[in-house]
Amino acid sequence: MSENKYFEKALSDMKDSFAGTDGIKHLADLGYSMRDIQKSLDFPFSLEKIGRVIWNHHIANETILLKTPGSGAGESGSRFIKKVDAFGKQSFIRISEQKTMPSERTWKKLVFRRDDGSIREFLNSYSVCGPDYVSLDLGLLKTRKDALWDELLSLLDGDERDYIEFLPWDNSLSSVYHLVDDRIVGILEHLEGSGYMPGVFYFALMDV
Repeated sequence: MSENKYFEKALSDMKDSFAGTDGIKHLADLGYSMRDIQKSLDFPFSLEKIGRVIWNHHIANETILLKTPGSGAGESGSRFIKKVDAFGKQSFIRISEQKTMPSERTWKKLVFRRDDGSIREFLNSYSVCGPDYVSLDLGLLKTRKDALWDELLSLLDGDERDYIEFLPWDNSLSSVYHLVDDRIVGILEHLEGSGYMPGVFYFALMDV
């Protein structure tokens, strides 16, 4: 590697570390869209790079689990508090706790079927206290990039499309488990009637 290339890489790494990643995570936590995050940064970041930072941040704060809920994932001595704003928008805030024993949750597993009504009706019927998760196999679809992947993207726009297109779902070819929050519910609502069906929903019943 030439001296100039080495310097450029070192500068890029430093920029990502200090000026970028912390800012991306902070703005993502505030609910900024990926493009709004991109506009707010002092240095240019591609949507792919922003997606990678958000992906790793989601794994760290358990918005995305790589293992099935109940297998130890999502039980790291933290809990979620459900918040509803003045407009009825629901969100979950993760609170880290010091516990002498690991959190124990009971999960109810259900598969959404089209005759269950809408996704939101289904969730309203079974969600008890949260946090709830849904398994998604978007990594395999993104890797294949076949007609179904193109159909999914065509049914989404704005931040919802960016979220699906630019997060590195293909880091995991098996299903991942996404926290059921307003963003993912909105995405699944827009995909109703498509050829894509979400996997298993995991409804938290108890947090001891």
